[in-house]
Amino acid sequence: MSDPDDERLLRDLNSSPINKLPGAVWLLILAILAVEITLSLAGQGVIGGQQGVGWRVRAIERFAFSSGIQQWMLDNARFPPMHLVRYVTYGFVHASLMHAVFAVVLLAALGKMVGESFGAIRFLVLALAVPVGAAFLFGLVTSQDQLGWLLGGMPMAFALVGAVTWLRWRDAHGDRGKQRRAFALIGVLIGARLAFALLAETGPAWMAELTAFALGFAASALVLGPGSWQRLRSRIRG
Repeated sequence: MSDPDDERLLRDLNSSPINKLPGAVWLLILAILAVEITLSLAGQGVIGGQQGVGWRVRAIERFAFSSGIQQWMLDNARFPPMHLVRYVTYGFVHASLMHAVFAVVLLAALGKMVGESFGAIRFLVLALAVPVGAAFLFGLVTSQDQLGWLLGGMPMAFALVGAVTWLRWRDAHGDRGKQRRAFALIGVLIGARLAFALLAETGPAWMAELTAFALGFAASALVLGPGSWQRLRSRIRG
């Protein structure tokens, strides 16, 4: 017999991402699409005239995360808001239309399950705060790497993978077989991510994505997941 959790996950991943999504998920998706549509139209010369062709490059320079900039801030103990904002904005700027569509599809499929289980506020905290932590750790590891730039919604999507994995692990109720299968999704997505990297990009961004997965799982288990804060508080009191 098939596992009901596996069947539910397959239904969520294969269902249409156009409807039945929580409002918080739509908020993130529409923000990503608004930025990408603007940059794509500018790149085609539809808006912005001749200057519009360079909008994507300028957006990356201004809003993407840079390991070099983080290292400069740490070395000089200076944290200008214009650079701190990069920890959040990098998730909404993509290298190409394909890059943005890949992230949006994952956010829609995974966000449905996480948004319905976590609620709007905790979902947004997970989706926005975990990529900040992932970028910071990514910056520490790649501080001397000239390719230490990070952009796009994939760390956000991998944070949701961590949350989905935790939900399935929790619902296994100690069944070790089901607990092991709960981590099958991350294996599939790593394979898909590597295939995408061969087609569309180079660089060490995969480190930030795996970090986002680990942080998303930990944040769900400890604080953000349904009932997790109450269980943690009970353990501390006990």
